[in-house]
Amino acid sequence: MRVLITGITGPVGSFLADYLLTLPNLEIHALKRWRSDPRPIEHLQGKVTFHEGDIEDAFAMATLLRRVLPDRIFHLAAQSYPSASWDAPVTTLRANTEGTLNILEAVRVAVPQARVHIACTSAQYGIVNPADVPIKESHPLRPGSPYGVSKAAAEMLSLQYHQSYGLHVVVTRSFNHVGPRQGDRCSIQTFCQQMAAIEAGQSEPVMHVGNLEPQRDFSHFSDVARALWLLLEKAPAGEVYNLCSGVATRIGDIVELVRRFGRVPIEVRLDPSRLRPVDEPILQGDNSKLRQATGWEPQIGMEQIVQEVLDFWRERYGIL
Repeated sequence: MRVLITGITGPVGSFLADYLLTLPNLEIHALKRWRSDPRPIEHLQGKVTFHEGDIEDAFAMATLLRRVLPDRIFHLAAQSYPSASWDAPVTTLRANTEGTLNILEAVRVAVPQARVHIACTSAQYGIVNPADVPIKESHPLRPGSPYGVSKAAAEMLSLQYHQSYGLHVVVTRSFNHVGPRQGDRCSIQTFCQQMAAIEAGQSEPVMHVGNLEPQRDFSHFSDVARALWLLLEKAPAGEVYNLCSGVATRIGDIVELVRRFGRVPIEVRLDPSRLRPVDEPILQGDNSKLRQATGWEPQIGMEQIVQEVLDFWRERYGIL
């Protein structure tokens, strides 16, 4: 069986490749951009067949799918940071909406029998009344950022291609995914990076933070990878599934975990530049639909996540 992963240099992509390499009889192909950081996939060299290209290039996507003829496709490539979408809304829409359309159209023409996963986001829900938490897939979509809007459009296109052309498409609304190999825009990453820099003596003992009151639902990349494979193998097509742990953690409590696992005392200081125009007070998902369809359960909790991410940044700073 041939598997294609877009967005392989992202952490979900590399962890998914790691998981797929443990399964028998899979030939793994992956799409990467020439300008992406190669460090997250260095360990995959010689194990995965890499193809260069950009999802915004429709011709390149059509050519890629005709060449690989994959049986399973995990479309993870995206502009995946809500905060960045405020500064680059057009780029976000092109990558996330038009890029997804390019993939779907290439599938329709080249491999209409393939099973396709499309990664969307909990940011599509927008601001949710605490009375409506945990959030079910039936909850109305009211995205509060250009990123959320771009993914809502990508989801609708995906479901339309299932309805109109019969493509086997499964959509996930992913809540926060986290672990090693991630960039420094995610809140947990920024906290752990700052702590590692302080421990390495490269920064004053002050952690700069934004709003600490929001609550978010975090899943480790390893748990996410297992869920994605099970979804394409077991879940009905044409459906949307929340991909989440089902547990909401206050951002300020994560800061306290980083302080507890840190090696030096620090001060926590509010940085106004880290505040967003809109910040949903709570995003906690109901994952019962995913569990029922696949039998999946998350296995890694917040304490292990923080410890792994801290060690990841300590290694970067040479102090592990």
